[in-house]
Amino acid sequence: MRKSVVLFASCLVLLTSLPAAAATKNPTPISKYRYASKKAAYYNKSTSAYYRSIWTAARKAWNKSKAFKWSATKNKKSRTFTTTVSKASGIWINATGMAYNGMSFDKAGHQTGSAMYLNRSVLKKYKYNKKQRTNVAIHEMGHALGLSHNAKGSVSVMNPANRVQPLRNVDIRGVKKAYSTPVATRKALASAAKPSLSVDHIKDYSNNIYGVEGLVHDAGTIVEGTITKSVGHHQTPKNYYTTQTLKVSDKFKGAAAGTTLTFTQGGTTQMAVTDSEVLHPGEDVLVMLGKSAAGKYYVINDGQGMFLDTHTSNGHELFEHVSDHTIYTEDMLH
Repeated sequence: MRKSVVLFASCLVLLTSLPAAAATKNPTPISKYRYASKKAAYYNKSTSAYYRSIWTAARKAWNKSKAFKWSATKNKKSRTFTTTVSKASGIWINATGMAYNGMSFDKAGHQTGSAMYLNRSVLKKYKYNKKQRTNVAIHEMGHALGLSHNAKGSVSVMNPANRVQPLRNVDIRGVKKAYSTPVATRKALASAAKPSLSVDHIKDYSNNIYGVEGLVHDAGTIVEGTITKSVGHHQTPKNYYTTQTLKVSDKFKGAAAGTTLTFTQGGTTQMAVTDSEVLHPGEDVLVMLGKSAAGKYYVINDGQGMFLDTHTSNGHELFEHVSDHTIYTEDMLH
């Protein structure tokens, strides 16, 4: 399933601390999502007092910065909300949290609704303490108000490979930039008015060749083959998840050549993924797969573990990385 959504794999790594790093200079990058002003109200759906306090601590951290003001509301119909889940399947596998931007918009194209999630299952499994869970909550609130991920290795709460950094000055500067830069035209606003799911995984594989090396290392199964069946489980216009059936032609790790296997990619029945494209029967693809506790195959970090066969150049078979459209040779993928 090729995705045009912004699929953030904010890997909060399995470390209790990070080595000291020099301060990051550039402001945290911004996304195309904005509230009408630098404030928004959210309803806290969490029933756990522990997690309600985590979302409250995250709100206070943002409000202390004075860059953006979050306020809690008792309105259960609020289009912006925070909550927690405990899931370990589908798109939730190894996902610490998620933000779903653009759940609703006003006529001018400003966002009026977003959802922010923490995944109790993964946070507990990898022993995140309360401060680290608060950092994840701050991170999800950052996505919701309009921040993208910062660079790998940056000193930023929006670093995709961090669980220990709190809100930093670069993040505050990013928010100030987002809300001081006017959108020039109504057309530009309209183009931004599309929902976007941000998934924050325990690991990040977006660091070009080093990310691919990480995928190769972590994947339990790496195979190349031809799609024979692709079923999108969705409701128009929002796709939820896709089941792909692959006839294996080459085995690099795991399943044997000549066999057929089925794997899932994308969301779940509860979580929508928009603007996705199911693969067509006959397409050649190389996939890096993991297995759930129930023994079901899934693409590692969704699109980050899928590569489409494009063409051959100078004797090398070339593959396009679905998540970022980078081209790799086959020998780089196993």
